[in-house]
Amino acid sequence: MVDLISSLPDEIICYVLSFLPSQQVVATSVLSKRWNLLWRSVPSLDFDTDIEDFGHLNHQKISNAVYSSVYSFLVGRGDKPFYRIRLRCYPSIDITESIKTQIRTAVSGSDKVEILDLKCDWDIVIPSMVFSFKTLVELKLEDITIEDMSFVDLPLLKILHLKCIISPIEIDVSQLLTGCPNLEVLEVFEVWHLDCETKRKFIRLPKLVRVSIDEPLLPLEIFKDVEVLKFYYVMHIFQPNLYLNFDFRNLVQLQLKVILEWVLVLEVLNHCPKLQSLVIWIHKV
Repeated sequence: MVDLISSLPDEIICYVLSFLPSQQVVATSVLSKRWNLLWRSVPSLDFDTDIEDFGHLNHQKISNAVYSSVYSFLVGRGDKPFYRIRLRCYPSIDITESIKTQIRTAVSGSDKVEILDLKCDWDIVIPSMVFSFKTLVELKLEDITIEDMSFVDLPLLKILHLKCIISPIEIDVSQLLTGCPNLEVLEVFEVWHLDCETKRKFIRLPKLVRVSIDEPLLPLEIFKDVEVLKFYYVMHIFQPNLYLNFDFRNLVQLQLKVILEWVLVLEVLNHCPKLQSLVIWIHKV
């Protein structure tokens, strides 16, 4: 049988390997002498406790095992930059300072990264420079601390997920979204120190199609062109006198939460001419 894979140049092999979990990438080092060090040039970091084979361990042992693997992987690669970083792990009380430093260094040195997906530990602080990585297309942050978000310049970003985020300073939502002019998908849940007051002229997001939020970030008119809109907060409390002078002209899917305030629901529905799917949670008080 002809070995077609081995005839490929290193660049193509590394590109193919970049779609695999990092532990599987490292495992290819036993295939031959050529493959022994090839994994070090793969431009991706991908560890996920949901898909790795750690089912027989408890959460703490899972975290320790994954973080140890991440540390070994980063040390073995040296200072080579990443184009894709995906680290999703339970928080660990035993995570060492050296591991935190390695993760921060890897993120900081990957200014050409296209996908950054982190769910790890609040003790890991994401440097502010991440929000000026001009190559970023997808940014997902969960259970993590953000150093600063006072300057945002993400011209290519299409997907932004922020969940359970801690920031030592106030996050200006209007400034954040203004720095993402090509955003298509927005999800924001449980972000501490979130400033939802619009303090500046807000630039429209013409490509935004999906929004999921747990508090009123901005005036509803900002989202009037989206196709999917999910409110995970009680509209009756935050917007008791809602009056709409515009239509959600493209909206086909709507989810919202109310406290038996059906007049409010009707007000919204009257402005959704293309609506196909409606989910309502009745919040009990």
